Amino acid sequence: MSTTETDKTPSLKKPKKLRKAFTGIIFGVFEDDGPVARYSIVKLPKKLINKLVIHGISAVHCGDDMLGGLYGPLPLFERPNQRYLIYSFSVKASNTKDSRIAEHGRTCSIFLLLKDEQQRFILNNHKTVENIIAKFRKEHWEKELDISKDSVLVLLKKLNDSVKIVNIRVFSFGDAGFIEFADPHTILDDGIITIIDLKSHKANIYLSKDRHDSKKRITALEKLEDLNLREFGSQLKIVKMRDYVRFKKLVDKHCINLVK
Repeated sequence: MSTTETDKTPSLKKPKKLRKAFTGIIFGVFEDDGPVARYSIVKLPKKLINKLVIHGISAVHCGDDMLGGLYGPLPLFERPNQRYLIYSFSVKASNTKDSRIAEHGRTCSIFLLLKDEQQRFILNNHKTVENIIAKFRKEHWEKELDISKDSVLVLLKKLNDSVKIVNIRVFSFGDAGFIEFADPHTILDDGIITIIDLKSHKANIYLSKDRHDSKKRITALEKLEDLNLREFGSQLKIVKMRDYVRFKKLVDKHCINLVK
């Protein structure tokens, strides 16, 4: 059972900035003598970066049977709170003495680092991420000499500008059941609304006695507690709000648009 507390008037703050989807990027290549990290824009020890590139490229490049496309999120070795995506492809090689690489191209792998708690958002945007990389590669990286650290940074910025990580999740309990709004910033003002603040780990549920009977309020709270157990391991603090003014301040704080 989750911990509950009585509601307090939330302080008015500026809306939180959207978090970046990816915390860093590594560009690995299969050199003539094996996999190496050519460019790395990430806060990780060099030893771990090299280990990631060797294992990652080896996993998706087995002889001539390279697995194309985007894979992950995958666990980042001894970093349980971090994950990565990997996207591999080949480009026309330069300065190679390996006849196979000269014929088939240089294998390259992009590693995108992310926090564990952002997996859900990344999975929802998996195809978008894959399409952005594929388009960028086609337009900018025809051959190995086209690839630079600056262009890798441009790709990372493009991905972070396109994939938004929100700080909240919003649910409503009504005739259709306990549902989540795809866009948490535009919601239908109907049913019993729950706003989950992912940063503060609080689930704020508006239990208006004027709008909903006791049976519906109890059921909505049970649904929220079940969600808390299943998805958050009962780590959310459930805040029961009954005053509309306080609830509206929370709505405004998170820039939520209530639609009738």
